[in-house]
Amino acid sequence: MTDQLLQALPVSTLVLGACGGAGATTTTLGLANTAAARGGAVVAVDATPAGGDVAERGADAVLSVSGLEQLVAAGPVADDVFDGYCSRTSAGTRILNRIGNQTASEREFHTVTGLLRARGVSAVHDLGHRLRAAYLAPLLATPSPIVLVVPCRADAFNRLRSALQSIGDTLGEPGLARTVVTVSNQDATGWQVDVDLLREYLGGQVWGIETIPYDEHLGMGIVIEHSKLAPDTRAAYERVSAAASAVAEGRPERV
Repeated sequence: MTDQLLQALPVSTLVLGACGGAGATTTTLGLANTAAARGGAVVAVDATPAGGDVAERGADAVLSVSGLEQLVAAGPVADDVFDGYCSRTSAGTRILNRIGNQTASEREFHTVTGLLRARGVSAVHDLGHRLRAAYLAPLLATPSPIVLVVPCRADAFNRLRSALQSIGDTLGEPGLARTVVTVSNQDATGWQVDVDLLREYLGGQVWGIETIPYDEHLGMGIVIEHSKLAPDTRAAYERVSAAASAVAEGRPERV
């Protein structure tokens, strides 16, 4: 493994799906587990508007009955108490999930962002497939890398334009310049769209393009165990992780 791949994740990474079912949640878990497996302190945060399934998909060690809303209500807490609000993966990732029935608020994410920074952990935020939301302001206030996940299908590639426009409208060209488009293959029969054509199309618009191959374990819909992913899949998450680190450090783009 190269020194580049061993670098820690940025303080905050934002994972956005180009459409529903793009693979934002599995990519969030893949990035977080990759960092945790090599000893990093990392929390996967459910930053979807009404609560997603990041804990249900990834908590193969501990599934907490509490979550983000309860942590915010508790206020400042000690590290051992903080851990009690988190689910956990066998790779060592802590998951801060939304479990209530209220939509996310800016106040919640101001509080959560402060708590995570105080602990010096990396946070991988699962945004679902919506970027334009007032509650995300605390996450968008810093130049975090954006991992934009698109499934390898022609219809999804066509919808990618609106996702990129959303990033551009919200964060301008600097937001696009720190975006890593990640093509997720969800078809066991192979790659259905030529990714090189996408590279030609997006040349100069985004930081780079990475790919995640089809993985039978991910395709089963069961709780994900990082150790059961295929070696090629784990290597792909290493590449995306390295790309996010390069973006955060301001290294030259690589489309």
